[in-house]
Amino acid sequence: MLEINKIAFIGSGNVATHMAQAFFKAGIHIIGFYGRNQQSTQELALKYHAEWGAISDIKYTVLDLLIISVPDHAIEEVLKELTTCPILITHTSGSLSMEVLQIKGDRFGVCYPLQTFSKEKEVDFSKIPMMLEATREKDLEALMNLAKKISPKVYKLNSPQRKKIHIAAVFAANFSNYLYHIAEDLLLKNDIPFEVIQPLIEETSAKIKSLSPYEAQTGPAHRNDQETIDAHIKDLEDIPEYQEIYKLLSQRIKESRK
Repeated sequence: MLEINKIAFIGSGNVATHMAQAFFKAGIHIIGFYGRNQQSTQELALKYHAEWGAISDIKYTVLDLLIISVPDHAIEEVLKELTTCPILITHTSGSLSMEVLQIKGDRFGVCYPLQTFSKEKEVDFSKIPMMLEATREKDLEALMNLAKKISPKVYKLNSPQRKKIHIAAVFAANFSNYLYHIAEDLLLKNDIPFEVIQPLIEETSAKIKSLSPYEAQTGPAHRNDQETIDAHIKDLEDIPEYQEIYKLLSQRIKESRK
C-alpha cells in the first residue's frame, strides 16, 4: 500500500485549518505551514507542533505531499514563489484544473473536500466527500489511501467532472444561503425573528434525503398559483432586486414542471 505520512500546507485559511485538524487526528505528520500570513501560519503550526515560514522555506526532502490551500486567484502568485517541486503537489480548488500545477513538476493533482468551511465551526470530515485527481496512478492511489483516513467518501474524478460539481455546489450551498439571507432580511424588516422559518428550512433540507429535489418541490410556482405569485410580486415592489429574483425563480419552477 502506497502511503503518504508527511505533509505540509501552503495557506492557513478555512480549508487548510480544517484539513490539518482532520489529518492530525488521523495520525498524519504535519511538517509545516507556509505562506505570506505569518501570524496565521504560526498559529496553526504551534497547534500541530509543525514548522512555519515563507514559501521559500519549504524543504521537499522531508515531505511526501505539499497541499496548496489558498483562494483560486492566489494560486498563480504562490506558484511564482515556489521552486520546482520533486514531490507530489496538489491544490484544494473545486474549479481549477490540476494542470495549473504542471509548471512546478510532473507529479501533481487535486485534493478537493466538497464542503463549506468556517474557521469558527467544526466539521465532521467523515461526512465530507473527497474529490481526488492525479497525473500518476501511484500518486492517485497514495492520495486515496490518505483521504480514506479522514473520510469514507472518496471519489476519483477528472477536472471537468470536478468543475461541474463545484458549479452544482454553488447552486446548492452559496445561492441557497443567499436566499436564506433574503428571507432573514424580509422577516427582520417586519420585526419577525428569523428563527420562525428555521424549522421550514430544516424540513426542506431533510426531505431531499428521501426524495429528489424535483419530487420535494412545493410552493405557489409549483402548483401554478398565479394569484399568490402576483400578490407576492406586488408586495416586493419596494425591494426590486428581491422582486426580480422572485419572478425569475417562480418562472423557472413553473417551466420545470411542464
